[in-house]
Amino acid sequence: LDKLEQRFSMAQWSDANKLHYISIHLLEDAYRWWMQTSSTINTWSSFTNAVTRAFGSTRAQELAFEQLKWYKQTINQSITQYYD
Repeated sequence: LDKLEQRFSMAQWSDANKLHYISIHLLEDAYRWWMQTSSTINTWSSFTNAVTRAFGSTRAQELAFEQLKWYKQTINQSITQYYD
């Protein structure tokens, strides 16, 4: 979304143009989500808020992955606790 917002800002696109553009580029789950919610979204801001609520932010996913990647079993932690 950040890259799109930069491009849209440079091109000075209206919310209607942004929403039209994004609607033809969404795939699979995102496209199905859009088909169900598009009638309630009429601004770019409402789209970005709704899509982040529905799918989470990329940054949050990256953070969760980093935490998982560096997670280590502690001395007093059982194997079951470690994998739960």
